[in-house]
Amino acid sequence: MIQGGQELVRHVCTAYGMTTGADASMILAARGAVGRIWRLDVGTESYALKELLRGADEESVRREAAYTAHFEAAGIPLPGSVPAADGRFLVWLTGDLDGRRARLYRWVEGAPIDPAEPDPAGRAGDLLGRLHAHAPPPAGEPDRWYEAVPGPATWDRLAGVASGQRADWGSAVAGRAGLLRELAGLVTPAAADRLITCHCDLHPDNVLVGSSGELVVLDWDDVGPACPDRELARLLVEWHVHGGRLDRAAAGRTLAAYRAAGGTGRIRGEQSFGMLIATRLNFLQAQASVALDRRADPEDRTYAAGEILDTLARLPTPGLIAELIEMADAAGG
Repeated sequence: MIQGGQELVRHVCTAYGMTTGADASMILAARGAVGRIWRLDVGTESYALKELLRGADEESVRREAAYTAHFEAAGIPLPGSVPAADGRFLVWLTGDLDGRRARLYRWVEGAPIDPAEPDPAGRAGDLLGRLHAHAPPPAGEPDRWYEAVPGPATWDRLAGVASGQRADWGSAVAGRAGLLRELAGLVTPAAADRLITCHCDLHPDNVLVGSSGELVVLDWDDVGPACPDRELARLLVEWHVHGGRLDRAAAGRTLAAYRAAGGTGRIRGEQSFGMLIATRLNFLQAQASVALDRRADPEDRTYAAGEILDTLARLPTPGLIAELIEMADAAGG
């Protein structure tokens, strides 16, 4: 239970126009880099309350809700957004979490997916293919998170500050600085005439296997304009590269299922991996900033340090990218 207990539960329920009883409760369900997910049970109904740890605005959240409604109407299973009593989607939390905002979704029961199993590989391709086939026209420009990367001096600077704070991840960043700079050189702006509306964060942790075996897509916070080939390349790496090695058979099943479902993306060369590289490098810099911030919550700093090491361990190498390009060419996609 969040500190503040029933008082906070009543506050959230009031904000969303729900009547609370003695059986209303809220427990921590998951935690990510940008928020915590709490399960809110009110009578026989269950909801997911996302406590946002970084800035969000009503306009962007409302736009996301419209996109998810579009994809849900196209048959994509997902947890729909629930508006507050006043029609807004964002509400302020109170008590121990004062100053943070939250939003509410329908709760979806499901189990984590194992991308190493044969069946999910094909279903992942089918899912992304349907997302791209039903994508609405893009609105606005791609977020720079997907198209721009930190400058080459960033990594030496962060490693030096980390060393000064005796953070054990500093040496790991220093040891990968050359690779980080090399990967950054592959990131280019996306071609405007190939943009569609993409999920932009379709890694296995954001997909559940629903009660009927369907794949449920979570965490639509980043939905927006992107090139389908870049989202496809990112999915191939995040689902089918384990310990630095590509599962070619699984990746092949994903590509075949993606094409069969009407997916429009095709791997076009090194630039197709720009989204993957940019997100990892920008995420790495963001987590380093949290880990080095002495004013940040100790829990957040510890979490960030773990994310830094995990991200460094999962950086794609030029050799892996070349293997994926060769495999996609041979498979016709």
